Amino acid sequence: MTGVACDLAIIGGGLSGGLIAMAARRAQPDKRILLIEAAPALGGNHLWSFIDSDVGAAEKDLLRPLVNYGWREFSVVFPRYKRALPQPFYSIRSDRFDAALREAMPAESILTGRRAAGVSADGVVLEDGTMIAAHGVVDARGPGDLSLLDLHWRKFVGYELTLDGPHSVRRATLIDAAADPAEGFQYMTMLPIESDRLFIEDVRYEAHPELDMTDHGNRIVNHAARFGWRIRSSARGQAGIVPVAVGGDFEDYWRSGGEGVAKVGLRAGLFHPVSGNTLGDAARTALMIAQAKDWSGTALHKMLHAHAAKAWAKRDYYRRFAKRMLRETPVPESYKFLEALYTMDTDLIARFHGMTLGFTDRLALSLGDGPMPLSAAMKT
Repeated sequence: MTGVACDLAIIGGGLSGGLIAMAARRAQPDKRILLIEAAPALGGNHLWSFIDSDVGAAEKDLLRPLVNYGWREFSVVFPRYKRALPQPFYSIRSDRFDAALREAMPAESILTGRRAAGVSADGVVLEDGTMIAAHGVVDARGPGDLSLLDLHWRKFVGYELTLDGPHSVRRATLIDAAADPAEGFQYMTMLPIESDRLFIEDVRYEAHPELDMTDHGNRIVNHAARFGWRIRSSARGQAGIVPVAVGGDFEDYWRSGGEGVAKVGLRAGLFHPVSGNTLGDAARTALMIAQAKDWSGTALHKMLHAHAAKAWAKRDYYRRFAKRMLRETPVPESYKFLEALYTMDTDLIARFHGMTLGFTDRLALSLGDGPMPLSAAMKT
């Protein structure tokens, strides 16, 4: 067995873990940080997207070097309604994420292809027997025991397509749900990259987590055909399944990810309850850890547990929104919840994405054609 010592050990080199490493290295360059990832590359194979309002100024500064693509506005399209929203929209590709991390971190600080076999608040044992003694450990691997949460699932498959000719998409399209809603709660995301290149992603919400790659792929091909586009080639595919929380016991879930161990990302229950997105939370917790004066395992656990518990409690409205949309409404009509949301004031939409809705926002979502009952506005 060999031994290694560090100030901060981060287990998991995905979005949450990588952003912690980058922010911590920038804030405290004199400290030794280790980023440990089981896969050969950091960030996996992903395209992460976010709206400008999802994060604050400090988080944008952290994310800026990672951004591959940006658009001045984004649009949403529904069967009876469409709209362009004047908010910048950005995407980060995982290969750039990997390259930026390796540029920002000393080579010896990144351990890829190394899987953790045991994790505690102040140490990690790798499968090859390497023992890492750390002042503090943050576990940024995948989720804990998701059976402890009441979940729906958001599933997606996307490809970067090269077309035979130019396309007609001029802005990022977050939601294109113009297709027959009887097919279920499904929509397309389209991101224009070049005049003849598009990223198209098929997204659906379902009660089970199984992913049918062939069906998703066929829908992407059919979607392109609907616009008259001929696909010449495809590359940079991604597929994923993310939880959409409608309920569950936070404390039990937190403990399932490791008793007494600091956690972030999905493992900490830090994700948008409606979209399942983790990027905003990942950036915020990265800066929180980077600026912390005490990186001991006990202090990190206390800080991150308190943060995640508070976030879980404050997001009850979003879980009720998801439950009403996905469990209490016939599937062919579920899209109407998002359609109603995107008819609202632009700033309200931004706060919905950023999970900062206030009482007047909740009230607006309950009046007129709003998707939520009035009783929902009265609960925090």
